Amino acid sequence: MEVTKWPDVPSWEKLVKASDEATFFHTPMWHEIVVQTYKEYSIATRQFTFDDGREAVFPLIQTKEGGILKGKARLKSSVFGVYGGIVSDNKLLQDQQDQIYRHLTGIKGSLSVNSNPFSEYVLPDHFTRKDGFTQVFLLQHGEDSPYRRLSRGAKSNLIQAGKRGVTVRTARTEKEISTYYTIYQDTLRRWGDATLLKYPEELFLNIFKIAGDSAKVWLAEKDGKIIAGAVIFYWNNIVLYWHGVALQDYFSCYPNNMLHMEIIKDATAKGYRYYDFGPSGGQEGVVRFKKSFGAEKREFVAGRCKYRLIKRV
Repeated sequence: MEVTKWPDVPSWEKLVKASDEATFFHTPMWHEIVVQTYKEYSIATRQFTFDDGREAVFPLIQTKEGGILKGKARLKSSVFGVYGGIVSDNKLLQDQQDQIYRHLTGIKGSLSVNSNPFSEYVLPDHFTRKDGFTQVFLLQHGEDSPYRRLSRGAKSNLIQAGKRGVTVRTARTEKEISTYYTIYQDTLRRWGDATLLKYPEELFLNIFKIAGDSAKVWLAEKDGKIIAGAVIFYWNNIVLYWHGVALQDYFSCYPNNMLHMEIIKDATAKGYRYYDFGPSGGQEGVVRFKKSFGAEKREFVAGRCKYRLIKRV
């Protein structure tokens, strides 16, 4: 097995384009956005080439620099709880998967991996594991309408959003991204201590500037005012909801219902296969909201392995 550290972008991108299982979070573009935003982070991706010609990439972000004087490195695939793990051009044999993980766990440091719910690859048993799930809406091409799978309550809320004048479009300017971020600040105040992660405005601006057609910031408006929004990523067959905000004073207008439905309709029309509503962080109300659209659970595993826990052979 040949290992390439920091593979060139065209080679990495070619592999993630060739895999139907890959998401935007496996791309060089996502990793560039992260390190542009967080200067203390670096890209540590490995590419693997096997004797039978199969190739794989394992996207990684290094969040702590390792070294003799700096302690153990911290490697994540990927950051912020999004998906990582092996991406390959052809299905790897089990021995090949084992070789990859032997290499990665041989690096002095800790390795955290959020597995990919769209992939068959699984984490080795020696990882400390935590089960999770996302909720996915299968886009039915040729179906009369995605409305058919909505619950009665979701249909009612969507009708109310239309009656109250909620409209949806995508962001066009950096100023609108800043408005999105202002609503995010209001959302953080509402969540209070329940907030798990806080993102800087620069992250959203970098997504807008770097991701191109692979990302859209969708906005819901009422009377010309932005009242809610969602950051959506696009890659291969998969459309991913990553982040959303809404002004509490406009909850009665159900802007989130209108946002998700318009995103689903757009993705269906453009030939995508899945709309991933994303993990819900244990918030049952959010889980119920996604289920009301007809989204079904897909399980994945988050795992962690420390260098000192692995017996060297």
